[in-house]
Amino acid sequence: MRTDHGAAPLAWNRVHRYRQRVLDIERGLDSLPDSAGSVLPRGFGHSYGDSCLNAGNTLLDTRGLNRVLSFDAHTGVLHCEAGVTIGEVQRHATPHGWRLAVSPSTGLASVAGCVAHDAHGRNHPRAGSFGHHLLEIELLRGDGPHRCGPDTDAPLFRATIGGLGLTGLITTATLQLRRVQSSFLQVETHAHTDLPGLLDHLDTTAGRAEHATAWLDMTDRQKFRGLLELGDEGPGERSLPPQGPRPRVPFDLPRWCVNRPAAQAFNRTWFRFGARKQPGPVDYRTYLYQMDSLGDWNRLLGRRGFYQYHFLLPAAAVRTGLPRLLDAVRRSDNLVVLAILKRYGPATAPGMMSFPFHGLGGAFDFVNRGGRTLRLFHELDVLLAELGGRVYLAKDSALDPDRFRLMYPQWTAFSEFVDPRFSSSLWRRVTGEHR
Repeated sequence: MRTDHGAAPLAWNRVHRYRQRVLDIERGLDSLPDSAGSVLPRGFGHSYGDSCLNAGNTLLDTRGLNRVLSFDAHTGVLHCEAGVTIGEVQRHATPHGWRLAVSPSTGLASVAGCVAHDAHGRNHPRAGSFGHHLLEIELLRGDGPHRCGPDTDAPLFRATIGGLGLTGLITTATLQLRRVQSSFLQVETHAHTDLPGLLDHLDTTAGRAEHATAWLDMTDRQKFRGLLELGDEGPGERSLPPQGPRPRVPFDLPRWCVNRPAAQAFNRTWFRFGARKQPGPVDYRTYLYQMDSLGDWNRLLGRRGFYQYHFLLPAAAVRTGLPRLLDAVRRSDNLVVLAILKRYGPATAPGMMSFPFHGLGGAFDFVNRGGRTLRLFHELDVLLAELGGRVYLAKDSALDPDRFRLMYPQWTAFSEFVDPRFSSSLWRRVTGEHR
């Protein structure tokens, strides 16, 4: 086990810059390492907020736990260590006709990270969230190792799914993959110039396309532009050619380049391109992990970074609540550089602190304008709580304890499963605890 004193890993939004001790976790660990203060597991740091940070304390780096331990090509059951990436699971299983049933929008997240945040994808109405396809986990807590699943220590299992890494150190996970016939999806894009029409179209996709995502242009206050992208299992081969090195953003874009005119020009071009796009097959890597094609893309928004506001509205509140949220964003004079909407199905959440419920959610990337942006987030949090919605803790940077308790009233029951050795910057912020 190697120790890096005073390391300062960033969240993916590059806003939070905390001093933390980092311990590299090795295989065969049967007890938690000694450390001053609290500990928190961390994989590849693709959480946008401070859920993967532990300011002034210790991070347990799990990237060295990177082996696929077994895979049954007949049943699609895969057993792996915590630090295996989503992309590696896909590369391992796809040639055999299997793929993850649920995947986040990056292949660079760890399996344990997807458990800890109960990750979801664009196919939530059909497939649910990551925890729905989790068969078993091995967990290391302060009192030793635990093995849990739906029928073995089920309360701890449910607390760990979506449990923000606070119930212990996940060391291995066993996943049920889904059978697929191809490495390609059939994708089509539809242009919309009004919000009600886009929402109507999105509602009608439930029984047709498995994957559905809507893109909005939030830079134009006068004209609505939206694209609805639909994807379903398509024809094609299982095998794909190996991917070469991906280009990387080599430096932080100067702040003067990150402005409204530039964002407006990009969004208008993107809308015209999407409106002309013809339906056709797209390989799963390109479709599911579009942002991974450019390494360190978060540097495009400058050294000060950005915030994501990731929210979910109950189905009954979408038609009245979503316009109110969008109007508040437009009135605030903050700059949204990317805005995505997607549907969430009625499946019962697998974790105590799982984010998804039946409704419509959005993920908006904001240029970091300091207090102006955080004041908007407070306004949106108040409105969202009033509407019965919530924010996704994996992406949050601003939620206060009062709104947290309204959005996640189950937190008191969950806190009974939080290991006393574990904490995070996010947990201390939303609960007011200081350990």
